[in-house]
Amino acid sequence: MGRLTWLVRHGESMANAGLPTADPHGIALTELGIRQADVVADAVPHAPLLVVTSSFLRARRTARPTARRFPSVPEEIWEVQEFTYLGSLHGQNLSDRERAPFAEMYWHAANPYAVDRPDLGCESFAGLMDRADRLLARLSLIPDGLVVVFSHGMFIRAVDWCLRSRAGSADRLDMGGYREHQRGNPVPNGSIIELDLDDKELREPIELTDRSGSPFPGVW
Repeated sequence: MGRLTWLVRHGESMANAGLPTADPHGIALTELGIRQADVVADAVPHAPLLVVTSSFLRARRTARPTARRFPSVPEEIWEVQEFTYLGSLHGQNLSDRERAPFAEMYWHAANPYAVDRPDLGCESFAGLMDRADRLLARLSLIPDGLVVVFSHGMFIRAVDWCLRSRAGSADRLDMGGYREHQRGNPVPNGSIIELDLDDKELREPIELTDRSGSPFPGVW
């Protein structure tokens, strides 16, 4: 086989389920998210060259069943963590619904270089795009084979936006365009997007489970 990457969004997290959380780095999976992680591991067709995960707990926990199934495969933490941009709210136990007005203000301002609390690991939109570019560059150096990357919804769509900007179909720092695209094309929890580095945009996500966490029949 040639070079192929799977971009996997983490399983359902406590925040995804509408529960309040205070720290974006340490959000745990729900029971559904744990089942989704198991289904992803079962779907991997053979031992990959590498398992990559972000440093965030929900991605590492989603990767765990795959790493356990292939114990000889190296596992590395790369900079594929979620876009974190509301640093002033860190430490406050809030739901995504409660954070939404602050997020809307951020996106409405549309300043790609603004950073709220970089000391807490937050970054600018331009920084997010730089990370997505670095992922694509790093993947281009991997030998032929399968790499499974456990990441996050907004970051995966940032990779998509970088591919589109390289192809001339998107403006790399157009925050409004990215936001509209990201919201209109959500990456479901526990889904897989196959990426070939020649792709000019990401393919459609492949959902592996229903809302109970049961595998869809005949997907693989």
